[in-house]
Amino acid sequence: MKLQEKGVLPESDIYIFPPSLEKKDWLYQMLCTGSYACNADYRVDGCPLDSYLLLLVTSGRLFFGFPDGRRDEVEAGRLAIVNCYERPSYGACEDTRFMWIHFDGHGIDEMYRNMMHHVVNVSDMQSMERCFRRILDPLSSGLMPPEAIVNKYITCILTEFFCPDDIEGGGIPGRRFDKVCSYIGANIERRLTNDELASVAGMSTFHFIRAFRKETGLTPHEYVIRSRIGTAVFLLRTTRLSLSEVAYRCGFSTESAFANAFKSYTGTTPLGCRRMARDDDRLRDRLADTSLILDI
Repeated sequence: MKLQEKGVLPESDIYIFPPSLEKKDWLYQMLCTGSYACNADYRVDGCPLDSYLLLLVTSGRLFFGFPDGRRDEVEAGRLAIVNCYERPSYGACEDTRFMWIHFDGHGIDEMYRNMMHHVVNVSDMQSMERCFRRILDPLSSGLMPPEAIVNKYITCILTEFFCPDDIEGGGIPGRRFDKVCSYIGANIERRLTNDELASVAGMSTFHFIRAFRKETGLTPHEYVIRSRIGTAVFLLRTTRLSLSEVAYRCGFSTESAFANAFKSYTGTTPLGCRRMARDDDRLRDRLADTSLILDI
């Protein structure tokens, strides 16, 4: 289908895809899709579609503005997901080509909230274009791709938001600090400073603290404490080590400091955690006792 829309050039295409109501709860449902070539006159004010929008920009640049004042730009080689329930406005900053899919589906709201970034660099542009083309090409030939196939390629596209190239060129967001996280795990019993961790990351301390928090949502200190508490929970539930020995192995200077931190993060005491583990074990033993079944 061709659109007579300001700024949209004649070689652009749009396809409407009526979804199956009986599958709407367990497949992503595509509402429409297309491939646009447009100039700087292209603009949509307050997108009226209740859906999410995936865009892959192959050349040029798009902008997005939201009612709360946020603004994003999507350049060539980047993939974006937009929550159109927020009624964004968007358009082209210059001559631009992009492929897009309006879709919705069960679970996408929570997935969107858990994405670290909504605009990402694409790790393999050819593969990503192929995902869009596997949906668009049959439609351009007058064929409707099966909904399961549409769901498959939308899922592939969404995966890119959880393992993209770093926007700022420093590796994969949330993963460029894998080396640091592994180092923390291997040295959990030691006192770890920001300077030491920054050295492992190959950054200045100031930049490391800011970048680590931006990518993980935690300061390095908070991450270290949570790692220590996680290790402590494991040791309490699976070993007979004393509380003081667990505290020592998890890098706490005193048993009281360990107990305070543990309760702050878990809501229970180390001893309470161990008792709950033993209660769980006893319950599993009782459920496995065939005599209980005979008594019913």
